[in-house]
Amino acid sequence: MQILVGVVFAVVAWVGVANAQAPAQLTPTESITYTGTITEVNAPKRIITTMGPDGLVATWEVPVTVPQAQIDALKVGQTLTVTYSDAISIRKKPAGEDEVNSIDRATNIRTSTVTVSAVDVGARTVTFAGSRGRSHPRRIAQQNAELLKTIAVGDRVDVSWVETMQFVAGDAEAWKRNRSTVGVQWGPDNQFSGHMIKESTGQTVGGVPINLSETTFDEVYGRMGFFKFAYTYKTSPRVEGVFNFVLSRSSSETVNIGTVSAANVPVQAKFDDYNYWGIEGGQRFYFFNVRFSPYFGYLVGINRHDDIRVEFVNVPPNLLPGYAAQDRKMFEKSWAFSAGPIGGLVIPIGPIEILGEVGLRFMGGLSDVDWLVEEGLRDINDESGRWSVPALIGARVRF
Repeated sequence: MQILVGVVFAVVAWVGVANAQAPAQLTPTESITYTGTITEVNAPKRIITTMGPDGLVATWEVPVTVPQAQIDALKVGQTLTVTYSDAISIRKKPAGEDEVNSIDRATNIRTSTVTVSAVDVGARTVTFAGSRGRSHPRRIAQQNAELLKTIAVGDRVDVSWVETMQFVAGDAEAWKRNRSTVGVQWGPDNQFSGHMIKESTGQTVGGVPINLSETTFDEVYGRMGFFKFAYTYKTSPRVEGVFNFVLSRSSSETVNIGTVSAANVPVQAKFDDYNYWGIEGGQRFYFFNVRFSPYFGYLVGINRHDDIRVEFVNVPPNLLPGYAAQDRKMFEKSWAFSAGPIGGLVIPIGPIEILGEVGLRFMGGLSDVDWLVEEGLRDINDESGRWSVPALIGARVRF
């Protein structure tokens, strides 16, 4: 969506149907001040495009009162602060009168023939359609609001106006002065796919049958916590590299994971804490570099799982001889790959930036141990790769 310079908060004076010339005196508008980031400069046509703090794109047609050298000096990425005002009048166009599009060089008053495309008496606004198809909404002064009732959509009118603009451009390289941040993020790692134990059937070397039930990570550990120590480095005004140290730890509950022996003795298990640490890297791409900055990106990492041991409750040791001989290990320590997209929002609050981030994350599976292979349960971790949606909040300091 685009807006034209001076189209918001303009105060318009109605001059009446006198003649085709510009009125001798125009009514000045309120001055407005705007700050945004330059996204495009068309110096020959004296047009500047910016993106404001709310993400709205603004097209600025620079008046002749601004020297061409100032426009030529502007660069994409600079912060532009503009103070703008104009003075405007309108006259209804007599039928058959030729269109006009002129500039009085002595007064810098511009006059154009436009068509009324919308009228809102309650809001005191009238919108014109120019010859190039652009819309020009104007707000009528309170004392002239009744005049809106005398025009209708489709009417042709002559609009005369003179503009005043001053602007101050920031340093296009300013983003390089504070390229780094350090901070933390934390929150739940919400799993929606993956099983710590796949449903499996086997038997011990002594012929004792074992049946394991499908068991999710959430059933064993509940909602897992997630912590990151983060460092970022800007590589351009809207792109930053991300480097995280990741840590997760969750304690388990005693759960039923299956049965053993012909008598179907329940296997109640108490697992060690689920621990892993890792490092990950990626990028964030900001939609625009303003106060509230949404972004999307990706992260890729490598993670180190600890051994996971299990204590079987009320299961005679002779029923699971391999387990008794392997120091209670259920899963061997191992490395696991992780990757996925992220999206979020950065909000500066004084010297601190607050982050909210949601991701889609795949985490590689666990590694089995020898005794499970001996018991015919090699495949219990085939589905232990996890898909989750981490929902994190964080804070960081830029330097």
